[in-house]
This record gives sequence, structure tokens and C-alpha cells, in this order.
Amino acid sequence: MDRILLSTYILKIRDRQKNDQILSRFNGEDDFLRIMENYLNSIFETILATVDTRDTTAIHLTLDAPPNVNIENRSIHGFFSTGISGEQYDIKDVESRETIVEVQRNHAAFRNIFFYLKIPTERDNGALILQRKAKFGIKTILKKTLNRYVKGQGYQNYTVYVNNVVHGRVYRTMITQGNLKKVDFIKRRLPSSIEAYYNNDMREDQIPGTLKTSMLSSTSLPQNYKNFVNDLFTNPDRERIEIDGIDEDFDEVEFELELNGKRKTFYVKHKNRIQPDIDVTADVELGEQGQPTTESLIRISEELIVDIIQLRM
Repeated sequence: MDRILLSTYILKIRDRQKNDQILSRFNGEDDFLRIMENYLNSIFETILATVDTRDTTAIHLTLDAPPNVNIENRSIHGFFSTGISGEQYDIKDVESRETIVEVQRNHAAFRNIFFYLKIPTERDNGALILQRKAKFGIKTILKKTLNRYVKGQGYQNYTVYVNNVVHGRVYRTMITQGNLKKVDFIKRRLPSSIEAYYNNDMREDQIPGTLKTSMLSSTSLPQNYKNFVNDLFTNPDRERIEIDGIDEDFDEVEFELELNGKRKTFYVKHKNRIQPDIDVTADVELGEQGQPTTESLIRISEELIVDIIQLRM
């Protein structure tokens, strides 16, 4: 069975001044849960389309069934049906080499992707869980089409943000049980020359560019290194990263953790760059067709959401 990956996101709405809005009354009176319900019903009725970031591939989004809305729990779940088109190719039986389907440019191969959304009352963030299948992402088309819908409903001054969040248990497990493979100290400025850098106590001028100092190990960096990056990562965000005992600061510190062959890069400052997928294969229950049951996906999503909301309180 393929791995079951769930990605975790935080939903926010901001006005043009970048002020976070209360989702249950973000326009003074409008509930974003209802807007999401209407958006999902609209794409159930009509397949939406956009293009990828390179403007080369058409991406389509719909629902094969109406969304399941729980007003009391303030949640919505269901399955997106998403596909890509724009290429012409044949689908063949790998044993007989017989052509099964001749795919045209206006055809799309659709995949069902589980989603679970929760919009608490009186909060400026909501939680979104999306199933991730291989490299077939859905975040981009969801964000594009959702913002297009919101603005089409008259909310011109607002933008919906979908930000990556790493599940707290994943980080804690990897930092305590895994190996620290690499640490990068990054500055967004360069010396005027290599000679000037080394002749000036390695201080750099304010020239745009990237200066990176890397520490890496084929096995694992020592425990005191792990303690160091953990202290940085769990401290509040700051504009710049200052390190005790070092007479300089950094724009970013990146580090890579490895556990059971799976590696993940973490960012001290720009935490929203961390990939949000979580392997839940061992925790799901399978149905008769060998696929995860919707009930188990909902249960796991609720568990993840509790942690996500606590992280952002």
C-alpha cells in the first residue's frame, strides 16, 4: 500500500493592511465557514481550472459529491477531485503493451484527495488538512480558485492565506529520536570581495546575495548541535537571528533532520517554508478496497488540528 500522507495548513484572512481577521465574522458579520461551504458547492457544480506556476499545464478542481458540513463542530470534509490536462499520450497495459486509452489534450486524469477543514469561532486562524498523493499538489489551485471566488463575492479588500504548518509531534519526534544531518547559517548579503572578507574579520558588506556556512555529517552531528538548533527553533520569531557568544546575526538558520530514512528541512525564521506532509499510514484504518476509511481520516485530522491550533495560540 502507498503511504498515506496528510498535509497540515493554517488558514488566515487578511485585509489590505495585512491585519488578520476573525474568521467567524471577518467582514464584521460574515462567517468564513459558510463562504467555504458555498465555494465547495460551487466547484461541485462546475469544474474549475487554472494553470500551474509555469503556465504550461492546466489544473482542474471539482468535487464528485457535495461537501459534508458539520455546523456544530464547525468543520467540513470530503474529497477533492483534481486532475491535470494539456498533454497528449497513450495509456498502455505494461504486460501486453496494448493501448488502453489515447489521452487527448482536453482529457484530465483525476485523483480523489481527502480534505478536512475547521473554522473555530472567535479565532483569526483555521485549520486545513489535505491528503497528499506523490507530487500531485492541490494547495496552489485551491488557493488561487478560493481567492478568485472570495473576491467574486464582493470581498475585494480581503485575501485568503494558506500557510504550511509542521505537526508538533513530527518535529519533536525527529529532534529527539532522529539524526541532525546539516546546519546552514545564512546571510542575505555578501562581502565586496573574497580578500576583503578574510581581511576584515570575515565581516560582510551590505551587498545583495547569499552567504552560507554549512556544517554537515554523513551520520549525525553531536547532541549539543541538536540542542543548539532546537533552542533556536522553539524561540519566538524575530526579524534577525542573534546567537549568544557570536558577534554577528543571521537572516536564516536551516537544519535537516533524518529519521528512519525520511529527511525534513526546518527553518528557524521562515517556518512556513517547511513542508507540511505527515505520514499517517500506520494510524489509518483500511476498508474492503484497501483504502483508508473516511472515519479514520477524520479522526486523525481532528488530532492534528488540536495540535495545530495549540501551536498558534
